[in-house]
Amino acid sequence: MIPKNIVKRLKLICWVMLWMSNAVIPCALAEESLTYDQARQRLRLQSDAIKAANYQVQGERETRQSLDSLRYPTLSIDAGVMAYSLQREMNIEPLQEAVGELISGADQLIPSTVNLDFNSVDPTAALTSSWLLYNGGQTSAARQFADASITLAEAQRTGTIEHQDKMLAIVYFGHLLAGRVLAIREEVLESVKRHLYQATRFEDKGVLSKVERLHAQVAYDEARRNLVQARSDYGIADVSLRRLLHSEQSIVLQTQLFVITQALPSLGEFIDAGIDDNSQLAQLRAKHRQAEQGKAIEQARWKPSVVAYGSYNLVQKDADFSNPLPLLEPDWIVGINISYPIFDRLNRGRLVGAAEQKVQRVQALSRELETNLTTLIEKSYLSVKRARQQFLLLQSNIELTQETLKLRERLFAEGLGTSLDVIDAQLTVARAETERVSAAYAFVVSLANLLEASGQLEKFSDYIARADVKLTAGEHQ
Repeated sequence: MIPKNIVKRLKLICWVMLWMSNAVIPCALAEESLTYDQARQRLRLQSDAIKAANYQVQGERETRQSLDSLRYPTLSIDAGVMAYSLQREMNIEPLQEAVGELISGADQLIPSTVNLDFNSVDPTAALTSSWLLYNGGQTSAARQFADASITLAEAQRTGTIEHQDKMLAIVYFGHLLAGRVLAIREEVLESVKRHLYQATRFEDKGVLSKVERLHAQVAYDEARRNLVQARSDYGIADVSLRRLLHSEQSIVLQTQLFVITQALPSLGEFIDAGIDDNSQLAQLRAKHRQAEQGKAIEQARWKPSVVAYGSYNLVQKDADFSNPLPLLEPDWIVGINISYPIFDRLNRGRLVGAAEQKVQRVQALSRELETNLTTLIEKSYLSVKRARQQFLLLQSNIELTQETLKLRERLFAEGLGTSLDVIDAQLTVARAETERVSAAYAFVVSLANLLEASGQLEKFSDYIARADVKLTAGEHQ
């Protein structure tokens, strides 16, 4: 029979363990599995760089919509209060003389001067309107410049998205590479550790020299150093991926390193696509349109402008002897004004010349970029082919090194081989496996560079789906 106090303690311990299990298990499972497509979708939703590009596009669209009202007339109301004072002495001596000539002695009754004293406080209010009928094409050019600004912002956003996608490809598959290299280093360490244990036993039995046992010890220490380095690289890759995706959780990657052994589309197709769809070329084309419209705006300085205008006085006050000013204020005004600048302080010819230089500059930059882009596409295309060939050629090398390792281990166990031979064989297998995984990663990065240069990075997921070689978790084993 268990005492009651012990039963209570056991219940308390169970409750504590249950609480701890509920608190700890979610933390242990706080991992998130993401395919490359899911990671890319998350990146596009959370990337501040992409958000900034979206704001830029929206801002340019708002600016363009604000220019639609340029074809409408303006209408405004002006109101206020005006106080004035007018005190003058008016000479009427000619009138005095004329009256004196007509009526003898009447000039003595008329003063030669009259003192004027007007003072008033008058409210004012008027509706005014103006309508720009013609300005040499500046309005149309301003709208087209704004259209080009939208195109430029969209192209910059496309470039930002492509850069983020490429960064994700580098970091995502770099994480996989670091994980596989870490697994290889762990296997090497375990293998060398077993060999060191066997060598130590042989040394104790007197069938192995101390020098050969020391070779095994050195190999073991080197394997430990390589494992520390691999763990550090994996940690850096893990942090980089989590920071890029704004995640505090560990991420389990579902998409594997891949290689496409089938031939890619021709180099010419990638170059043609790059000329049409590369985001940097699209930006230069938009800047060329802006430069053309800027030149049109400068050329409009040589053309006249025509403006219709009108005004209606809302405070129509009668004049009197104390306030004659309303006599000078019309009830309404309409008119058309034509203006042509005969002389401008700015040298209009030079301004047009400067605008033309901007057009030529953008055209030269476009030609330069096309040349560099063609070179980059061809270089990336060849890099993809080279990485694929290296990956395929390393397969036979791995098979040979693995068979060699088995043979060396069997000879060493029978006393016919040396410890150094076994260690060399183990390191050769690890090196070949690492090179093969690295070749797969180089293929992925080169493919991302090729698709970015040709403006087709959006199709990267399609190439992942076409991959006929995918390195699973145990591929290197």
